[in-house]
Amino acid sequence: MARYLKLYLAFVRNCAVREMESRGNFVVGVLVIFCFPLFPLLLVGAIYQQTKVLGGWTMYEYFMLVGSFQILSALVYTFFTRNIFNMPEYIRKGELDFYLLKPVNSQFLLSTRYVSFTELSQALPGTILVIIGAVNSNLDIEWWRWPLYVVFLFCGLIITYSIWFMLVLPCIWMVKLDSIEFFFGLFDTARYHPNMFGGIVKILMTYVLPLGVVAATPADLLTKRLDWTGAIWAFVAAIGLLYLSSRFWRFAQSRYYGASS
Repeated sequence: MARYLKLYLAFVRNCAVREMESRGNFVVGVLVIFCFPLFPLLLVGAIYQQTKVLGGWTMYEYFMLVGSFQILSALVYTFFTRNIFNMPEYIRKGELDFYLLKPVNSQFLLSTRYVSFTELSQALPGTILVIIGAVNSNLDIEWWRWPLYVVFLFCGLIITYSIWFMLVLPCIWMVKLDSIEFFFGLFDTARYHPNMFGGIVKILMTYVLPLGVVAATPADLLTKRLDWTGAIWAFVAAIGLLYLSSRFWRFAQSRYYGASS
């Protein structure tokens, strides 16, 4: 573990130096990405002008849900987007062979090689939304919920990564397959609570492709809607999907014959 931690810190340092080489581009990118999450709030404001409650959520409670989604999005885009986004291209160009030959776990290397600090800026508006919602919702949130909130955000990050990683792997067999846009469409539904949909959609978002719980579980914790079954499911889904992604990657590797084939 110490070896992998040292290697990951080297990746982070290298990416930080690379982004700071063009500081003007970095600053402009941060400003653009910082402002981008604010536009969906215009839609939220328009909806709550017509109703005080949406799917059982008040406006300030919904701020905590949307804010949690924005924080999670920032983490996903910072740590995994460039890595997973490049995987189909590695396969098409034969560059995946070089990753497989390195003396480290190939899934770790493919998933963590690049870090995009520009994307991290959208975590700030998300954090502001969560704080505004918590202060104005009059819920009297206990202190211990905040560290547990971070834990559930981490579970959501693992769930999101595992699903996205597995969705990309079929491009090993179908080289022209590109599931990136499909994943982004799925991930965008995480800004809404599964209870807002109900029925079969709620079941799919919670248990089949549990992207519906990645932001909902932390928000449920703060709004005191989270029961013990939902909390346990977040941990089980994170551990189970991470293990499943590892097994699926090993299966995909066994079916990959290299660029020369």
